[in-house]
Amino acid sequence: MPDLPWLTPRGALHDRLARLNPGYESRVGEIAPDGDVILDETADFDVAPCSTCGGDLKPDVVFFGESVPKERVASCFALVAEAEALVVLGSSLQVMSGLRFVKAARKSGIPVVIINRGPTRGDELATVKIDAGCAETLELAGALI
Repeated sequence: MPDLPWLTPRGALHDRLARLNPGYESRVGEIAPDGDVILDETADFDVAPCSTCGGDLKPDVVFFGESVPKERVASCFALVAEAEALVVLGSSLQVMSGLRFVKAARKSGIPVVIINRGPTRGDELATVKIDAGCAETLELAGALI
């Protein structure tokens, strides 16, 4: 990963937010399935600005409708090309961002395994499709190894 001064490591951001919002860590509410914590009141929460420009923070993710950086796509294609197999975990592959790697693997003769509840756009390209949850499938696989 290149040195990008505007990227803040997760731990450093956590420390900044904790300093800005003393006592919030003790307000642990219900934890949602995605790992978010549900809090009753957040009106007094202070959001840390970007350390570089003072603007709003954005996670280092690609949101729906945004483009994946070209370097990241190229890096992923290179990894697929070197792989013995491609395993897709918990994705419907509805977005081309993921499906293109399945297509590339299949075209190169690389086996594709898809583990997902329900159908995906890549099912017809899969060497193996397991219609089940990821956690229980991987746990079972680990027990067999």
